[in-house]
Amino acid sequence: AREGIRDYAVACLSEGIALRRKGIRGTILILGYTPPEAAPLLGRWRLTQTVADEAHGLALSWQGVKVEVHLALDTGMHRLGLPAEDREAIARMYRLPHLRIRGVFSHLCVSDSPALERLRQDGLDPGQVHIQASYGIWNLPPQPCTLARAGILLYGVGSDETPRVRDLELRPVLSLRTRVASVR
Repeated sequence: AREGIRDYAVACLSEGIALRRKGIRGTILILGYTPPEAAPLLGRWRLTQTVADEAHGLALSWQGVKVEVHLALDTGMHRLGLPAEDREAIARMYRLPHLRIRGVFSHLCVSDSPALERLRQDGLDPGQVHIQASYGIWNLPPQPCTLARAGILLYGVGSDETPRVRDLELRPVLSLRTRVASVR
């Protein structure tokens, strides 16, 4: 936060709450699954939830609590998200009465996915867009994003041993130290 960061991503609800309790302001996006019955906590702590799939989005909305969300779009990696080519399913999420879609993201399996263009063609505002992750920050030209998810890059570690296109001046965010108690 002292460096000007205003948007954060965490794995789970408890991590988001912990950041709020420590005074972190700005957007805190939960990338993992939060059970729909925890929707009141999302609102109470002003946390933004990832919609993991259509059933998750429906269940969050059915809780009757306004929830800010980012839609995960599956562009072919099949980790999570609504299928990016399923325009009707995406449109249904935008029509749900209690979801406030503030952004979309994907783990791109190809760099030229038309998902964002389709959203705009359908009159849907993608909000904040984050399709760039660590590998892309190091190796790809700038993408049409407003945010980037720097994961393993923050630890000064690459996804693999491939040489990087750009060298970034980074300092690791943590270190691990121990005393060896026994060697066998």
